[in-house]
Amino acid sequence: MEDRDKISSKAAWIGVFANAALAAMKIFVGLVFKSMALVADGIDTSTDIFTSLVTLVSSKISNRPPDKTHPYGHERVETIAAKVVSFVIFYAGTNLMISSTKRIISGEHILIIGILPLIVSLISVAVKTWLFIYKYNIGKKIKSYAFIADALNMRNDILISSTVFVGVLLNKVGLLWVDGTVALIISAMIIRTAFEIFKETSYELMDGMTNFDIYDQIFKAVKNVQGAANPHKVRVRQVGYKYFVDMDIEVSGKMSVQQGHDIATQIKKAIVEQNDRIADVMVHVEPIGNVEREAYGLSQQQVTDGGEKIDIQRRKDHFKTS
Repeated sequence: MEDRDKISSKAAWIGVFANAALAAMKIFVGLVFKSMALVADGIDTSTDIFTSLVTLVSSKISNRPPDKTHPYGHERVETIAAKVVSFVIFYAGTNLMISSTKRIISGEHILIIGILPLIVSLISVAVKTWLFIYKYNIGKKIKSYAFIADALNMRNDILISSTVFVGVLLNKVGLLWVDGTVALIISAMIIRTAFEIFKETSYELMDGMTNFDIYDQIFKAVKNVQGAANPHKVRVRQVGYKYFVDMDIEVSGKMSVQQGHDIATQIKKAIVEQNDRIADVMVHVEPIGNVEREAYGLSQQQVTDGGEKIDIQRRKDHFKTS
């Protein structure tokens, strides 16, 4: 994608500086004005500095061209980066949950002084809202899992800062226990975000697909190529923001190798035109009526059924003959 490296670098550095300023402000004000919830919010924001740096490094690596050891390219490093982000977020959330629980059990409830904690919380809500919208749009634009994961973390931060504001407000009207309770709630939110990011990125690392629209695009493209029949054994692999497609088709057994090759080339062109994220298409040509025990890939019928009804007996037969 044109200027992908510049766009991702700029967005990552904006995230680093914005989160660094917010983290320093929250932790300082939280310590001075005795708000555990605000300090907790600051600690969570400090982890966002790391996640922004991770997205920066991963975007640099992902833009490298394919090489001898990485023939599919380096885009999947962004998925690995998102996975790292999930571990960091989980670690921060777990530590916060432990410290908050200890404080609640010990009954260490302190009255928060001044109105600055309220102002800082509102500033955080505004900045985090802008960062979420900005990074989510960047992630969608450059098709980056790492940026989308970072944006989702920002969205969670909006709720966290809003909760901190309410907690500080209730503390100042006399409900001293609310500040510690809010910190505990925040820790649970942080941990939940970590699990969501971990689960989402696991699909790609396991070559899984949750959206079958791309399969519909593939079958539609093949249907428009004259001489091609029975597209099957279709497999789509997502590598970062790119897709790689492997598939089988059938052609007349009377065709020459050149004619079969031409049809495969037309199919590749038609599929790529359907979706600009498809980087490469590998088409295996078979004669019409060819019957094989095939354990992998999807047919159009299986995609219509939701991609879940894989022929179990066919798999068993395959492994019996292996």
